[in-house]
Amino acid sequence: MKTDWKSLRLMVSVLVLGVVLAGCALGPNNPSSEMVQRIEAAHTRGDHEALAATYTQDATAARAKAAEHRKMAKSYQGMTTNGKGRANMPAHCNSLVNLYESAATEYDGLAAEHRQMATGAPL
Repeated sequence: MKTDWKSLRLMVSVLVLGVVLAGCALGPNNPSSEMVQRIEAAHTRGDHEALAATYTQDATAARAKAAEHRKMAKSYQGMTTNGKGRANMPAHCNSLVNLYESAATEYDGLAAEHRQMATGAPL
């Protein structure tokens, strides 16, 4: 049996592209109903400190996602697409980098606000 390396390479490329596109398509999540309840119920110092810690973790996760998309954008540089349409994947991934970095900044701000609220909250 003779292996058609060109077809195999094309199939692998399409598979890898699909996986990467799925990764690029994901953006920051909306707050869960549990998180909304935690925010509404936050009254004590511990409640606000816990929320600040959660937002700090979210900021770290968003920065990690930004780094992943930055790496993907770099990988897309120089790739060509077959067919009539030409996807601009580096720009797409760079847009997500900006989105995740902005989200990280927002999470940092929310963490700071809850740390501030914790200082004036009852134990």
